[in-house]
This record gives sequence, structure tokens and C-alpha cells, in this order.
Amino acid sequence: MKKRLILIAIAFSISFLIMGALSLFSLARLNKYIQYSHLTDKSGFVIEEICNAEKALRDIDRTERGYMITKDTMYVRYMNTSIAKLKESIEELEEMTTDNAELQRTIKLLSAAAVVRTTAAQNNIAYIDTCKSSTLSKYYYDSRQMMLDCSKLLLKMHDSETALKTKRIEGENLYETLTTRTMKWLLLVFCIITLFLLILLIKELGSRMRFQEELQAKVIDLRRSHEELQEIAYVAAHDLQEPLRKIQIFSNMLLYQKNDFVDGNNKEHLLRINNSALRMQSLITDLSSLTSLTKVDEQKKQIDLSRMLQYILLDIDEKITESRAIVTVKYLPTIPGYEQQLKILFNSLLDNALKFKSQDRDPVITITSDTINGAELFEINPNLRTKKFNCIIITDNGIGFEKQFINKMFQIFQRLHQAESGYDGKGIGLALCQRIMANHEGYVIADGHSQEGACFKLFFPIED
Repeated sequence: MKKRLILIAIAFSISFLIMGALSLFSLARLNKYIQYSHLTDKSGFVIEEICNAEKALRDIDRTERGYMITKDTMYVRYMNTSIAKLKESIEELEEMTTDNAELQRTIKLLSAAAVVRTTAAQNNIAYIDTCKSSTLSKYYYDSRQMMLDCSKLLLKMHDSETALKTKRIEGENLYETLTTRTMKWLLLVFCIITLFLLILLIKELGSRMRFQEELQAKVIDLRRSHEELQEIAYVAAHDLQEPLRKIQIFSNMLLYQKNDFVDGNNKEHLLRINNSALRMQSLITDLSSLTSLTKVDEQKKQIDLSRMLQYILLDIDEKITESRAIVTVKYLPTIPGYEQQLKILFNSLLDNALKFKSQDRDPVITITSDTINGAELFEINPNLRTKKFNCIIITDNGIGFEKQFINKMFQIFQRLHQAESGYDGKGIGLALCQRIMANHEGYVIADGHSQEGACFKLFFPIED
């Protein structure tokens, strides 16, 4: 399943890269098309302004001849207006064609010729006003010649810009076609990739649905097994203890009521039977306690661990005094949990620290806390390394244990020390601790060295 998820992630990544590349390519084509479109519009504006300049030039000639014939000052006002329009058009052309060096040179020639043309026209008007002769002045011929020169320059500019506009229109049409084709291909590729990914997702969804059905069936089987375990626990707590009690009763009757009929060897055998029955009864009780933890009837509430430890230490004060232990409890947080189970948890860990003390030194037990991430839980679940936990750390200077027994020590009825070593225990305390931590969605890990002490870390998740 993980491989399929990786395959889908790779397919998505490749599709995004392809779509991104095609989108950038399409964007580049579109930008080129827009650029040519703007340039085409600009050429249109330049040609329009050339026509305006040409019209103004013709108006100057028309108003000049009109005044020569009628001497009506209205023509002079029109001529001055046309001169202003011509000057304005030339300035506009100069500003619009800053990216065209050839047109800029032609516009400079046109500007100079226009100045000579308008000056000659104005001189001709002044000559007509002062001279009574009907002979045409030299200024008139000069102005006519300059008008022709200006017309040639304007025609040259018009032809040049028209050719440039035609070229730009061709480029605009080309990139319009390319952009349209690219968009079509982009849409086609998008549809193909989307269809491919959709098929992958449908297959993965079908696989997950089948896996979910299988998981649901396993959950039902697990629930059935759990119910059977509850029944076994009930039998262990009630039915199996009754024969043990009878064994104890009858063995005690033989030991104490029929004492005269039992010799020394048989008394020793009866004592062993009685002790074994007691131990069996204790193991059944502990097993019942462990199985009862699989069903949580208690409601979670906020537990002040510092306050709880104070009461626990008061309860075991006699043990602490007897073993001359030094117990240091630093600030502990308040966490959501099951109060009775947490009491069993800390009682069991403190009892272990006092029980497995070193023979050559007094016990020193330290309980601290910290807020850390789950990096130490990486081997249990790699996803826990980024989660936050309240970590309760319980250290002692007891006999410790060898590291190769770390996994074994949390298993039920597994003892690291033999009965002959002088350390009593049934091997269920740490299994209870692990079950309680599981009920709190937490984790317990151990560390230690032989004859150097042990360290237990309780990881309680910090709820968002």
C-alpha cells in the first residue's frame, strides 16, 4: 500500500511538473502575442499621427493660398492653428517612436523642414500685407518647396511604419495561432493526466475499501477475542480460585488438625503445596487485575501528578523509612488520565525501585518531568518524533538490569531475577504499567545498567 501511495505521489508530482512547464510555455506564447498586439496598435497610432501631420501640413498650404486670394484674416487664424497642430503631431511622433532610430532621424528632418515651411508661410503672409505688387514672393516658392519636402518625409514615414505594422500583424497572427494550439495541447494533456490520476485514485480507493472491510472483519474478531478474554478473566477471578482455596483448606487441615498423623517429610510437602497454592492464587489475582485494565469504566479527568505523588509517598512511607530511601519529587504537570490506574502505575514503579535496591548503598529515587518531542519513541513509531509529550522520568540507583532484557521486562510473568537472588516478585508489575500507559495513549521505555540503577520514562501525549 505504501508503494502505491508513493507511485500516486510521484504521478501527481510529474503531472504538476508537466502542467507547470506547459503553462509557462503557454504563458510565454501569450505574452509574445500580447506584445505583438501592442506593437501593432502602436504602429496604428503612429500612422494615424502621420496622417494628422500630413493633414495639418495641407491645411497650412490651403489657408496660406486662401489668404493670398481673399486677404481674409480668418485664414491666418486657421493657418496658425494648423501650424500648432503640425508641431503637436511631430512631438507626438517623436515620443511614440523612441524605439525606432530610423524614424527618429526622419522625424528630426521633418521637424526642421516644418519649421522652415511655417516660417516661409508666415513671411509670405507678411510680404502680402506690406507689398502692393501682385507678383508672387520668393517666400511663397520656398514654402511650396518645403511643403513638398515635408510631404515626401511624411510619405516615407508612412510607408516605413506601414511595412513595420504589416510585419507586426504577421507576428501577431503567428503567435495567436501558436497560443491557440498550445492551449489546445495543454487542455488535452491536462485531460489525459487527470484521467490517468483518476483511474489510479479509483483503484487505490477500491483497494482501501477492501482493506477497510478486511480490517473491520479483524476488528470484529478482535472484539470477540476480547470478550473471550473477559470471560477467561472472570473465570480466573472466581472459578479457578475456588479449587485453590479448597487445596489450602485441606492442606491446612492435614497440617494442623491431623498433625499427629503426618510425619516430618509429609509436613514439608504439605507446606510446599500450601505455599504453591498461595502463589497460584496471587498470580491469578494479578492476571485478573491485568485483564481488567483492558476495559476502562473510569472517566478521564485532570490529574495533578505532584499532588497524587504526595499521597502515594504517604501511603508507602513505612517502606521508604525501612529501606532508608531518599525520594525527590520535582514539579510534575497536570495531565488528563484515570486516577486509579495512575495510582497503580506510580505505586508499581516506586515499589520496584524500593524492592530492587542495591545491598551496598541506600536507595535514591528521583522523579522529574519535562516537555519533549517523541524522538526517543522513533523505534516504536516513526510518526511520534514530531509529537509533544509530558515525560515523567523515574530514576533510581538500584541493581538495574542488562540492556538485552529491556523488551523482556515488560512481558507478563517475566522476571529478570531468579527467586534465589533474594528479590521477590511475580513479573507482572511492569506489564501492568505498560497496559496503563496504553490506556492513556502513552508509552513507557526503560534504560539502565547492571548495578548502576534504572530509569523509566513515561510519555503522556499532550492533547491539542
